[in-house]
Amino acid sequence: MSDADRVKSNKAYGQIGLSIAVYEDSPEVNAFSSKHDLTFDGKLKLDKEEQRGYALFRGKGMCHRCHISNGKQALFTDFTFDNLGIPKNPENPAYIVDPDFVDPGLGGFLMSAGYPEEVYESEWGKQKVPTLRNVDLRPYEAFVKAYGHNGYFKTIEGIVHFYNTRDVKDECPGDYTEAESLAADCWPAPEVADNVNTDELGDLGLTPDEEAAIVAFLKTLSDGFVP
Repeated sequence: MSDADRVKSNKAYGQIGLSIAVYEDSPEVNAFSSKHDLTFDGKLKLDKEEQRGYALFRGKGMCHRCHISNGKQALFTDFTFDNLGIPKNPENPAYIVDPDFVDPGLGGFLMSAGYPEEVYESEWGKQKVPTLRNVDLRPYEAFVKAYGHNGYFKTIEGIVHFYNTRDVKDECPGDYTEAESLAADCWPAPEVADNVNTDELGDLGLTPDEEAAIVAFLKTLSDGFVP
């Protein structure tokens, strides 16, 4: 590629990036019209179960440490990276090509970008903390969503239960799916065992009712709520 074409190419990629950024910052993507948002305008209140869930979210559940929720139009992410110890997803098509495939996350990116081992090793297995906005938004009620960096979880209830009990249950003797793990009352080993966050999840001591309350609150974060 000539120098002139390289300039044109870089300019085009820059414009594409700006266009995407503008769209992602638009009201279509960030409507802030969830039930939770409407409580800031005094138009309604969360019900008792949802309020309890929000209190647990910011307290015992420690969710707010990564999914920051202070103030109006909170983004529910701190934009950091974490390894949550999520198991391999046996339904991931990547394993058809390579049964030993793992996603090293930020660490893998840094290694491929040429950073030294002392930089990428501490980030191995860490994935970007996502926003929780619209975490339960779906085109129709029976639509199945996937959660976690590799789509291991298919229910909000399952991933909340994992956050609560990851380090409490026995390790499954294989690469179980979420449904199989819940049925067997165990969790498989982490996809990446390095740098797992053990400070903010894994043994939260939440009761089943408290887990359900957190799920109820998370469901108030879907845009398009009509009172």
